[in-house]
Amino acid sequence: MATFDASAAQRLGRAYATPHVVAQRARTRQAVAPRPGQRILDVGCGPGLLACELAAAVGPAGTVIAIDTSEQMLGAAAQRATQDGVVEWTRFARADATALPVADGCLHAVTGTQVYEYVPDLARAFAEIARVLRPGGRVAIVDTDWDSCVWHASDRRRTRRVLEAWRGHFTHPDLPARLPALLAGADLRLESLVALPLVDISYDADAFSRWMLGTVAEFVGARGGLTPDEAHAWADDVRAQQTRGGYFFSVCRYLALARC
Repeated sequence: MATFDASAAQRLGRAYATPHVVAQRARTRQAVAPRPGQRILDVGCGPGLLACELAAAVGPAGTVIAIDTSEQMLGAAAQRATQDGVVEWTRFARADATALPVADGCLHAVTGTQVYEYVPDLARAFAEIARVLRPGGRVAIVDTDWDSCVWHASDRRRTRRVLEAWRGHFTHPDLPARLPALLAGADLRLESLVALPLVDISYDADAFSRWMLGTVAEFVGARGGLTPDEAHAWADDVRAQQTRGGYFFSVCRYLALARC
């Protein structure tokens, strides 16, 4: 299970505010089609961007429940809800995906973005989704195929080592390919599974990969089989591609929509 200190949490918030991820959240909202008065659960809410956008859609007659295992993330999400004026009908709770803190059959929708790839017991987590949804309720899940990740650097061998080590950050780095079977196993009917490619060709403030680079380097340098010096040298190599006109990052996420 991943953990996030203050620095990593701040980088995550910046990454989630980049245009690619803003567009991804719009696709997720479109998939669950929130309406005024509905009750929606956001699993692994992180800094709260999606939860607050859903809360704005359901309005004061509805409720959004935002859960996370990180108190730091929950605090950031609650602060955002206050700033966005939706805190009165947004609930925050420390909980994980295998024990959702809501009653059976009470939700119109469940969302989970970049969270199920960290959950060890996926069968239990997906059974929980089915338990809490009303008949006809929707679930939208976004996760990444980390085998699709490409990050251009001069030292290709070192980059391969970094990306292989980064897989250790996740319990299921190849989760999207397993989503159809997991959903079916929980009696959730898959309606669509679409690719959401993310490509950066410049290292600027709007690049998702800019804000992920430090997190990747810190992880692989501390726990991923590379020394800290090797990890930082790799990150410097990646950044240097910008001045050479060769910066390139890509990864493919997938959005699954299913119904109860």
